[in-house]
This record gives sequence, C-alpha cells and structure tokens, in this order.
Amino acid sequence: MWHFKINYNIMNLKKIQKYTIVLAIPLLLIASSCKDLLDPKPLLYVSEDNSIVNKKSAEAAVIGAYNALSQNSYQGNTFRYIVNLASDNLRWVGNSPSNREFDVHDVFATNTSVSSLWGALYSTINISNNIIDKVPKVEDQTYSQSERNVAVGEAHFIRALAYFDLVRLWANVPIITERTRSPNSGDGIGNSGPIAVYQQISDDLDVAQSLLPLNPSAINRNRASIYAVYALKARLFLYLKNWGKAADYADLVIKEASKFTLVKPYAQFFNAKNTTESIFEIDYTINNKNSFAGNWFASNITGGTKELLPTDDLIALLRGPYGGDRKALLLDINTPPKGIITYGNMNFKISTGENQVYVLRIAEQYLIRAEAYAELEKPDDAVADIRTVRLRANAADNDLNGLTDKEIIIAKVLQERRLELAYESHRWFDLIRRGLAEQVLGITDPDKLLYPIPRQELLVDPALKQNPGYK
Repeated sequence: MWHFKINYNIMNLKKIQKYTIVLAIPLLLIASSCKDLLDPKPLLYVSEDNSIVNKKSAEAAVIGAYNALSQNSYQGNTFRYIVNLASDNLRWVGNSPSNREFDVHDVFATNTSVSSLWGALYSTINISNNIIDKVPKVEDQTYSQSERNVAVGEAHFIRALAYFDLVRLWANVPIITERTRSPNSGDGIGNSGPIAVYQQISDDLDVAQSLLPLNPSAINRNRASIYAVYALKARLFLYLKNWGKAADYADLVIKEASKFTLVKPYAQFFNAKNTTESIFEIDYTINNKNSFAGNWFASNITGGTKELLPTDDLIALLRGPYGGDRKALLLDINTPPKGIITYGNMNFKISTGENQVYVLRIAEQYLIRAEAYAELEKPDDAVADIRTVRLRANAADNDLNGLTDKEIIIAKVLQERRLELAYESHRWFDLIRRGLAEQVLGITDPDKLLYPIPRQELLVDPALKQNPGYK
C-alpha cells in the first residue's frame, strides 16, 4: 500500500505528565502576546481526578477537545503550513531556515514545528481519551444517555482524526487509548506500524458511527456528526485502497443533497462560514484566532510574514481552462518596485485570524468517489463525478468526453484534487499514496516521505526509536 519504507520497530512512549489538557480558555488566547506563528495556544491544565465530574465539566471537556484540534500548533497553523509547503502547490519565500526544511524535503529531528505538532496531536488524543473513559461514569442525573453518547462519539471522531494525521506524517507512532493516570502511564506502550494505527482509526470511527445520531434534525458543521464520520471513513478507505467502501461512504454523504451541496460560485465556501459545502469545519472567531493567514502576505501590505506563495505551475493551472472559477484562489498585488506578485487567497484575514479550516467538505467526497469508481472500472460514473466538480467551478470539461482509460481518469482526479483542494492539506499526501512524490517533487531519498520523531522525545525516552533515515 505504501510507497516508502516503513519501520515496524517497537519503541516506548515518553513519560506523560500527570495532568490532562481538558479545555482551552478563550480569554487566555486573547491575552497571548506570542508572535511565533507555530506556537500552540495557551491551555489550562487541571488534575485528571477533577476534570470530568458532572454534565457541565463533561461538556467543557468536549469543547476542550475541539479547542485542542484548532490550536495553532495543530490545525490552526502548523499542520497546514508544513503539509502544504511540502507539496508542489506552494513554495517557501521566508527567512526561517527551519521552515525551509519542508520545502526542500530535508527535515531535521530538531525542527520545532515537527515537535510542536507531535505534542499537539497527542494532547488532542489525551483529551479524547479522558472523555471516552470518564463521561460514561459521570454521576449526574441531568446528563442523559443520549447526551453522553454524543460526547463519547465526538471524542472517538476527534481521536480518529488525530491518529489519521499522525500515521500519514510519521507512519510508526504510539497508540494510546487510555487516559493519563500517572507520570509513568506511557511506559512500555511502544510504537505501532501503520497497519495497527489504521485499524485503530477504523475502530474509533466505527464507535463514533454507533453513538452519534443517525438522522440529526440539524447539522452543526463545527462539530462531529454521523456525516463527518462517513466522510472521514471515505477518506480512510481511499488511503487503504478499499475502493468499494470508499465509494460507499462518500455516497452516503453525497446523497444527502438537502444537507450537503456544492455552493456557487466556487469562492463562496471560503467567503462565508458553514455553508452547505462543509461537512466538518473548524470555526475561528475574534476570540479564537489562528495564525495561518499571516504566512501569506508581506508586512508592508497586511502585516504578514510572507512565507508562502503558490508555485508557478499551480498558478498556470488555476488560470488555465481547468481552473475556471478556482482562479479565485489567486490574488495579484502590486508591490513596487517588484511589480505584481501573485499570492494565495482563501479570504485570508490576517488582522482578525478568523479563517476557517475546511477539514471535510462535499467536493472532496465527489473526488473520492470518482477515484474509487475509476479503480472499480466504472469509468462513466467516475467521469460524471469529475464533471460535477468541474462544472461547479465553470471549468472546461470537454476533455472528459468518451474517456474510459483508467489511468487517464485517475490522473484527471488527481489534477482536480490539486486544483479544487489547493491549500487544504491534501496534495502532499495524494502524491505519497499514489507513489508519485519522488517523481513529481524530485525527492531522491524515500525516507524523507516520513517526518522524524522529534529529537527531544528520543532524549526523554531512550527506548523510542527514530524513523529510518534520521538521527
């Protein structure tokens, strides 16, 4: 399944602190004066014995899990920064040598972004574990069983998402499914290979599917729902090359046309919040900001740091016949004396930090189903899904007429994913899972398709083993 080396060595997990992160406090986020774009948001640590004792604290813990997911060191910035920069859609134009490592695919184990992301992912998992363990035991008569089911189901979904990101970046990672009880809770767990991690993700999504309401009366696009579970399962089975299940789960979402539809024009989904395009969207507000937008624009224009720009070939594709309305992802700004510079655009709000993160949206589901149909030798169905996405963007589709060749259809799907999901953290992983990363990106060492285990983790726990190709 994977086109790079996988290390199945067993390693011990570093000792985990006695305390569990349960809630990010908005006021602390506002008060923070940290200027590092890749730093995590301040979090409140409380003793695990007092973290979830009633309905109110259980609900606060669930909000804390979403806040952990949204923090700058995870989805708010770091994850999106390093994954998008590693692809052929973005190029690095900044001043930080450690950030340049992702652009040239030579990441060091001492890289602070890698370390902060690793920590943020396991913090998110830790909170989810605490909810899964303690919510069913809460003695509060006002806390109904259906409410408990939803809380635990959401925690399983969040944990699955975090492990999905971990396994795609590192492959060999510790699987922790119990809450932290003592400073030695992590000893002896060891790390697992991707087969076991993917199984854990599948198990978590199965549990979430069994607990979340089957036919919710309303969709909160900022919280996990049964449809978010279906959508993440479709993505999971795409990566596992289980084409039948990938198509089936994508279809479960697509057929809910009254809830999830492609919005027009294309840019509407990122110019407005929580449109019918979104299945699961992380919400940011003036009181809960992220720093991602600050990476795009020069300080003399908008106060940013100008670290990222679209690559020339992405610009050409977006402005070509197959880009259509998706050229809205580009923004030309005149910057004398250099002249016009083309920036990326998703209505980035540097001043307020309110840019949403589109974790799951309906366009991706069409393209998942299209790729699965192509692999299942259903060319007409695959082409129909590609055409649906193209037509929403007013992009040319005459090249799809009479198309039956499987490999050509898959190439068309990958191009659509590159354009449609340009800055949404998919392209790097698409190239890896299709075995194209070395060819497209010019990577000569396949070990570089995985990231290194952070150096400080190795120092804390000598039993922890590094990924191949790193020291």
